[in-house]
Amino acid sequence: MKKIVLTAAMLFAATGAEAADLNRAPGAPGTPSSYVASAFDGLYVGGNVGYGFSKFDASASDTFGSVSSTQSASGFLGGVQLGYNKVFGSMLVGLETDYQMTGISKTTNGVETSLPWFGTTRVRAGFLTTPNLLFYGTGGVAYGNAKLSDEFSNSINVPGIGWAAGVGAEYALGAGWIVGAEYLHVSLSGPSATAGIINGNATTSADADLGRAKVNYRF
Repeated sequence: MKKIVLTAAMLFAATGAEAADLNRAPGAPGTPSSYVASAFDGLYVGGNVGYGFSKFDASASDTFGSVSSTQSASGFLGGVQLGYNKVFGSMLVGLETDYQMTGISKTTNGVETSLPWFGTTRVRAGFLTTPNLLFYGTGGVAYGNAKLSDEFSNSINVPGIGWAAGVGAEYALGAGWIVGAEYLHVSLSGPSATAGIINGNATTSADADLGRAKVNYRF
């Protein structure tokens, strides 16, 4: 009976060790194995390019009168991002911040409205369908600067703050390189601002839908 119990215990211990090693990488002979790190786990930095569509609601007034308009605009954008991911099994959580320069602008009724730049800081959460393929959702705060210029060469910069949310997918190529695609909606509202003109003021709000391709390097 003792031999049977001892044999069963040894078999159980061996089976448990094999199961634990499924998520481990083999080490050097005579050294313990180590856990396999996810291709997405850790600090990363990268760049992106894309295209965006925006709707502006703007009003401006100066010593020559006032104008208001609602207009749609589009343009290219590009920027950089920095983030950190932590992987738990097949789940991922992370934080990312980015800064974008854009060519989104349009002129209506003599007033040019543009979104020269914006940035976001967002939480990311997703799941790995394979060790190299990630799908995620993201959301957080957005900030930016809308610019209004009238036909008399007066210009006003209106700061804005709001929110951003979107979805994306990323694929790990290996050696730290990750490529991806992302859709992002950015909503900004600016307070009334005055700058450079007597009795001049302006208010803006902007909603932008953006698509961008991303390349990251994970350290």
